[in-house]
Amino acid sequence: MQAVLALLSDNEFHSGEALGAALGVTRAAIWKKLKKLESIGVTVHSVKGRGYRLPSPIELLSQARLRELGVPESVALGLSFETESTNDDAKKYIAQGAPLPVLMSVERQTHGKGRRGRQWESGVAKNLTLSFAWRFDNGPSVTEGLSLAVGVAVARVLKKIGVPNPGLKWPNDVQIDGQKICGILLEMVADQDVCHVIIGIGLNVEMDASFMTQVDQPWTDLVSRLADRPSRNEILAELTKELIEVCRLFEEGNGMKHFQHHWQAYDVLFNQLVTVSTVSQQRQGIARGIDGKGALMLEENGELVALHGGEISVRRG
Repeated sequence: MQAVLALLSDNEFHSGEALGAALGVTRAAIWKKLKKLESIGVTVHSVKGRGYRLPSPIELLSQARLRELGVPESVALGLSFETESTNDDAKKYIAQGAPLPVLMSVERQTHGKGRRGRQWESGVAKNLTLSFAWRFDNGPSVTEGLSLAVGVAVARVLKKIGVPNPGLKWPNDVQIDGQKICGILLEMVADQDVCHVIIGIGLNVEMDASFMTQVDQPWTDLVSRLADRPSRNEILAELTKELIEVCRLFEEGNGMKHFQHHWQAYDVLFNQLVTVSTVSQQRQGIARGIDGKGALMLEENGELVALHGGEISVRRG
């Protein structure tokens, strides 16, 4: 399927005969591949006498292009067409003792994980689904607040590609004008003093509304926010370089000390009345930013309380 998708990625018409010749297969085989693409959500326009084309151009991820864009050779790359979960793939990679850091990304993720057990939808070759794994030799304590720093890294990249007002909602939702554009999920694989962290990121580049029918919060994507279609490879390369820098700072023990004021510059809840919900209770107060460990500072009846991540939901009002 990926080979046919690559040939169609230019948004031009291609006859079944030409596609078959390019791939060394019959027209009937091409028709079957196109039907498979349609079955996983790819729209293919068919016009008699002209052939097949996609409704808009797509850009497939490319290892060579990522290297050109500055992803260092020290980062192993694992790009594939389809997988259940890039975070799970990263776990398997770590279990094999393969070298880190590693970046894994995919054109289609079938069982992506979001926070609190939700599924993260990604479509096919439209959005960015990635996992970046790093080994911390100083144990899990140095990673405190890491997910918030990852939010800063994403917000910086969005600003770099032309989004004027990215915001962060504690603990790590990335938003534009109150609409979610990116989810972040960190998973830890700890073994005594050594700690492997898998940073999972799902970024809406061009989201098909049909994939978002189960999403219970406002969402947006980059294509609807930018004048020109952004390059998925460029965004992925910039994210990877930012994540390398974030992990290096945490590895050196600088962690949230460095990122606290950066995070607060993007904080969409600062000085807002918020309701904080856990499994067992709800509480209300004024959000007063974060402390040096990444905890949400909630002013409740005149007192500041530090709330740490986990199964906590925060909303305005």
